[in-house]
Amino acid sequence: MNEILRVVAFPYDKEMQPYLKYKSMIENIEPMILLTPKGWAVEKNQFSEFKVQESLSENDYRIIDAIWIIDSINDIQEDYVLEIVEEMLKHHKQILLSRHVNTEIYNRIAGLVETYSGKYIDLTQKDQNIELDDSSFELSEINTPLVCVMGIGERTDKFLAQLAVKQYFENQGYNVVLVSSRCNSVFLHNVYSFPAFMNIDIPVEYKIILYNRFIKKIEKKCKPDLIITGVPGEIMPISKVQPGHFGIHAFQILNAINPDFVIMCLYGSNVSDKYIYELKQIVKYRFMLDIDCFYLSSNIQDVFTINRPLAIEYLGRNMDDIKNVKSELQKVLSEQDKIYIETEMDSMGQYIIDTLNGNVEMEVL
Repeated sequence: MNEILRVVAFPYDKEMQPYLKYKSMIENIEPMILLTPKGWAVEKNQFSEFKVQESLSENDYRIIDAIWIIDSINDIQEDYVLEIVEEMLKHHKQILLSRHVNTEIYNRIAGLVETYSGKYIDLTQKDQNIELDDSSFELSEINTPLVCVMGIGERTDKFLAQLAVKQYFENQGYNVVLVSSRCNSVFLHNVYSFPAFMNIDIPVEYKIILYNRFIKKIEKKCKPDLIITGVPGEIMPISKVQPGHFGIHAFQILNAINPDFVIMCLYGSNVSDKYIYELKQIVKYRFMLDIDCFYLSSNIQDVFTINRPLAIEYLGRNMDDIKNVKSELQKVLSEQDKIYIETEMDSMGQYIIDTLNGNVEMEVL
């Protein structure tokens, strides 16, 4: 895809906002319209340069080339997605799919494209090659500095933090590659999606080796100054009722690579110094790693939904609340415990540089 495609992104909600905040990284497409279903109560003025709409006019169809079907936090009726796809095909627009859909819906979209003789670009990594090039289970040495971004759970703004760190280093003149915690991080410069082979039915040890080789291959190909890796999901079960994926991706990735700097993303809740201490101990003894700094996200879990079988619910907090949480926490923590929020990512970036430089000096000594 060499041409710049003018796209409408659908269905738009907070899941896509990291793209908009770091829009300078977007390549090959130009988001023209953010299409959101009625009733989602999406903030329409947060990114003023993008048009947020609930429907499209004939004039809108004239200024776009394609629809980009993306993941969303909110649930959406699959039939509604198909209606939007069909309407786009009637207007001779291309279909770009990076959203996770089941096999039935995937095939129905493909069928609609065939019916209307349309163009369909599948961005879901369904056919990713997973072959090992030899029988050795030896891990390759990664010589490029590695920054790892993980989270205590879902919705801790890990992807936002990854892009923020990447942009800071790039602004300082470094060549940076990000291997995202999302498996559909498309249309972003020097960003690789979380590899699909990590979510298929192969032995765990194969996934560890494959991920290690995946990072090594990127290192050889791109020759970056820094590699950022994102860890999907949680580092451990939230509760017995809500175990998530038991932190399995964290286990696999942190056996495949040895990060030089670790960022732990937390919910923006009021937490104690004891909580921070115990979390550092868990990571140290479970993964043999030290947490170098913390990031407070703008989301919190509804504590009344953690111990029930239904989906966990999340609430958003404004920046003033997050600043207050940080301020109170800093009063009881030591100076060594660094905590950052969204408005302080440049400070975090400089701290990463200072720490990595210090690590290099220690290795030389």
